[in-house]
Amino acid sequence: MTAALVGANNDTDQDAPGVTGAFGLVGTSTAIRRLRAEIRALGRSGFRAVLVQGESGVGKEVVTEALRQTSPRATAPYEVYDCPAVPEDHLESELFGTARGAFPGAIDKPGALERGHGGTIFFDEIAGMRREHQAKVLRVIEGKSFRRVGGSRGITVDVAVIAAAHEDLAVLATEGAFRHDLYYRLIRDGCLFIPPLRERPEDIPLLARAYLSTGHGGRVPRIDPAALVRLADYHWPGNVRQLQTALRMALRLQPELLDVTAVEEVLGRFERPPRTPQPHRAPPLGMVAEANGPSINRDLGSPEADFHAITVRTQRQLLLQAFEATAGNKTAAGVLLGFHLSPSEERPSLQPLTDGRRNLALRKFRYWCGRLGLGEALAGRRASRARALSDQLAPIAEPE
Repeated sequence: MTAALVGANNDTDQDAPGVTGAFGLVGTSTAIRRLRAEIRALGRSGFRAVLVQGESGVGKEVVTEALRQTSPRATAPYEVYDCPAVPEDHLESELFGTARGAFPGAIDKPGALERGHGGTIFFDEIAGMRREHQAKVLRVIEGKSFRRVGGSRGITVDVAVIAAAHEDLAVLATEGAFRHDLYYRLIRDGCLFIPPLRERPEDIPLLARAYLSTGHGGRVPRIDPAALVRLADYHWPGNVRQLQTALRMALRLQPELLDVTAVEEVLGRFERPPRTPQPHRAPPLGMVAEANGPSINRDLGSPEADFHAITVRTQRQLLLQAFEATAGNKTAAGVLLGFHLSPSEERPSLQPLTDGRRNLALRKFRYWCGRLGLGEALAGRRASRARALSDQLAPIAEPE
């Protein structure tokens, strides 16, 4: 959710590069002006750790990028660690790296911390990180060493940490759901709070015009003043991300000039009761597993059987077949694979398909595709099995 937009403001704080031109930070409200000033001051301070908090969709990634770009580490390595998206059994190896022989197929591989040495690492939704890993992150922030999974050599890195959360970490720390010591270390250098869009309605017309000015299909659509008034009156529970989605939907109705009719139509869709989510069912994956069974058995019976290679190949097949089965909808594919569920949940078929679960499914699907190098394969893959599951997966919308 972000696009660099030009000509957003004429504020005196424009000298922070990459800040006033970022979509999530457009505005003239007191809150957004203060936020830009805080970003500029923190970036120049050479921070060691900063916490960014705000509701879903307010633009935490945009603020994080602006903060990094204003810091002395702007051109240094940058690593993003999506805490909820990384499977629990991969958390440690992804963050700290692996030593050869740590587990079958393991090779010497640096983790996100080593790759980010000298630069910045961004922990997205850090509240989803396990407590034992929180303790190790705290050690890293304090300049202490860590070891790769299966390794014996201590490693020390120099990284600036930016952590983001949509939940209130102070409350979680009080309840024991997040480490007190890590929370206080994260906020010691600075804590940025991004206000929800409903608290700065005067910025909504500027945000809308800024988004439209980026051009869509080679054109720059216009918007009627009455439509801007209606947008400013809406409460935007999904914040800037929802506003961007609403404008994109409205442009499909009126590509040249958005008037209040198109805006009302789109906002009306947001207010309609959602369809009752269909329960998640596993049979399609069972069919995939059965289809792969013979080839797996052949591989295991081969004298050259390689457990790691067989595992990777099977995972790739599952991801590709789920992608095809859902007509190329990555969110739906993630749901089909059960990525919207946590391992501890019981009776998964009865779990409601909430927006949070959809988002988790998408993030985990993207994580696995990136890990297994499936970017080009997905881009060229045609969805041959879309019809069979279209009715079941119709309520699952791909997040923008």
